[in-house]
Amino acid sequence: MVDKPKIESDFLEMLKDQEKAAPNDKIYEKDMETVGELQVQWKLPFKIRGSQIFKKDSISYKFGDILENPDITLIIRDKELALRFLKGEVFEFDYGPAYGGNFKIHYTESWKVIETETGKKNVRSNKPFITVRFNKEKDFHPYMLSKLPILRKLVATRMSDDDIGFFIPINQSLGTYENQVIPYAVFKHFIEKASNIVILNKCGCRVSKNCQNHDHSIGCLNMGDDTLNLPIDEERKHVATKEEALEPVKRAIDDGLIPLIGRAMDEAVGAGIEDTGKFMSACFCCPCCCVDIPIMKHATSELRFIKKIEGLSVVIDEDACVGCGDCIEACVWNGNEMIDGIAYITDRCLGCGRCVEACPNGAISISFNDSNNIDALIEELNSHVKVD
Repeated sequence: MVDKPKIESDFLEMLKDQEKAAPNDKIYEKDMETVGELQVQWKLPFKIRGSQIFKKDSISYKFGDILENPDITLIIRDKELALRFLKGEVFEFDYGPAYGGNFKIHYTESWKVIETETGKKNVRSNKPFITVRFNKEKDFHPYMLSKLPILRKLVATRMSDDDIGFFIPINQSLGTYENQVIPYAVFKHFIEKASNIVILNKCGCRVSKNCQNHDHSIGCLNMGDDTLNLPIDEERKHVATKEEALEPVKRAIDDGLIPLIGRAMDEAVGAGIEDTGKFMSACFCCPCCCVDIPIMKHATSELRFIKKIEGLSVVIDEDACVGCGDCIEACVWNGNEMIDGIAYITDRCLGCGRCVEACPNGAISISFNDSNNIDALIEELNSHVKVD
C-alpha cells in the first residue's frame, strides 16, 4: 500500500540527492548554460508539495513550499507511479499536448496490435502520469523538461546508442563528392542501396504550420527492410522507386532545405513498427517548421543524437565580422554567440551552415579538412543502420 509518509520520504530523499549531485553533474551544467534559472513546483498525491530552483551549477529545494509564480509545475496524481518515479525507476512513456495549453506525460502500460485500413499497427495503452504546466509568460519548449535530472533519466530511455543523425550542409563551398553536390551524393548512396523506400507525400511539419517559405510537398524518406512493415496510406505516403526517391532530394537542395539523415528508433516506434536496425530516416528541414530542430535545441545534451560531421569546420573571420548578429538569429542551435561585438562559434554548433548563408559580409566560412570525411560519414551511418 502506498501511503503519504512513504511518498514524503522518497520525495525528500530525491530533493536532497539532486541538490548534492548538481555541482558534479557535467551534463546538468552543460544543459543549463543557456537557461539561466528555472523555478519548479512539485504537486504530488496527498497534497505533498515542494519546490526546486535550478541554476547552472546548483539545485536548491524547499520541502512543503508553494511558489507564487513558478516557471514549471509538475503534477502527479497516481500514487503508485509517483513512488516508482521518485525511486528513479524508468519505464516506457508517451507524451503530448493537453487541455488548457498543458503538457502530458503518459505511462505506457502495454502495447497491442490493431488492424487499420492500411494494415497492422502497434499502439500504446497509456495511463496519465505527469501533467506539466508552463508559465505562460515564458516561451518554454516541452523538451526543456529533459534538463531536469530526474526527467533526463526517463527521457534518455527514448533513444538508443545507435541513434545518430547528421545535417549535411548545402553550401556550395563544401565542394563535391564523386562529382556531385555533397548532400545529393550522400543520399544517392543510400537510396541506391535501399531494399525498400517509403516517401511521405507532404512534410507534416510544414503542412501543420502552413509554411510560407518552403515547398510542402517535399516529404521525408524512410529506407530499409523495417519500412516494409509501415502501413501504407497512398494519400500520405507511398512506396517509391529509386528514381522517385532521388527527385525530392534534388528539389530540397534547390529549395534551400537542410538534409538530415540517420537513425532514430523513436521515429519507427512512432510509426507503429519495431526498429530492428533497418530503418533509416531522411528529412529535409526548414528552420521555421521542423519539429526536430527545437527538440534538439531545447533537450538535454544527453539526448542530442545529431552530430557535426567529422572534419567539418565553421570559421568566423573576426576582421570581417561587424557584429550585426544575423548569424545569431539564423542559428537554431545556440551554436554561436556574441562576445565584445564579435560572433564566435560554440561547441553546440552542428555545422548546418545556416549562419554562412545569413552573414551579409561573408565573414563565416564552412569547409571539410579532408574529402575522405564523406567516406567516413557514410561508413559511420552504415555502422548504425542498414538499408539493404
